Amino acid sequence: MQAPDGQEELRQAVLAYSDAFLDAKPTVAYDLFSARCKDRVTLSEFTGMLTAAKQMYGKAMPLKSFDAQISGDLARVTYTYDVPALNQTKEPWVREDGKWKQDDC
Repeated sequence: MQAPDGQEELRQAVLAYSDAFLDAKPTVAYDLFSARCKDRVTLSEFTGMLTAAKQMYGKAMPLKSFDAQISGDLARVTYTYDVPALNQTKEPWVREDGKWKQDDC
């Protein structure tokens, strides 16, 4: 059964973004960026960030925990990994055209 508040869709978007970010797949991760973030960060700049993350952390990792507070089309997401440096606390996400987008830029 699907959660009515978009929790499962948000979790899937967070996982997709995390995997693309850590596997250095910039176009995939950039597509999960909010319109506001795309206005602030170019794909070229973003690619550099992902390349550095891949060099530092190697590859995508499973999430250890996931918690989201959703209010309408806004969410704050906290998720953790085995590598504490990657943990995110209350990361902002926004729902645009029915799809969750990462809004931390």
